[in-house]
Amino acid sequence: MGISDNKTLVGVIAVLLILFVTAVFFYNRTLNDLAAGSCSEDASVCPHAKIVETQNVVIAALVIVIAMLAGWLGYSAYFAKPAEPMPTAPEIRQAGAKKRKIASNELDSDESRVVAFINEGNGSVYQSDIMKKTGFSKVKVSRVLDKLEQKGLLERKRRGMTNLVVAK
Repeated sequence: MGISDNKTLVGVIAVLLILFVTAVFFYNRTLNDLAAGSCSEDASVCPHAKIVETQNVVIAALVIVIAMLAGWLGYSAYFAKPAEPMPTAPEIRQAGAKKRKIASNELDSDESRVVAFINEGNGSVYQSDIMKKTGFSKVKVSRVLDKLEQKGLLERKRRGMTNLVVAK
């Protein structure tokens, strides 16, 4: 919901509140007129006088509660922070990556290819992307990553149906 939507909502709440308070006011006035017209005795003795006082207190409390609720809703809508869109996987990798790189000394050719791809991804890539980029099978990528993980060069973090490979 954007800021203009929030302001529109505040306007609608304000109009509804004014209409409601106006309706309650006229309803209360009509009830008071009916009570006053039905009593032929003095106001201090009339049983309707006590009902009118109670009715006025109840309606005043109702209007106050509804006004507070409308005020809170209006305040929340007007000052609500806009929702931020969910980041995509590349944005997460870029935000969290500290441009870590793995040194490729003492690695065999398969390990070097995988490490080069991880380094291109600023230190974090999905395991499924390694398979696509290198052309290695799922099993081969898994074994190469196992070796690199045992050497302490990277770690895998589970993300849904794949792993996020992160340089240490």
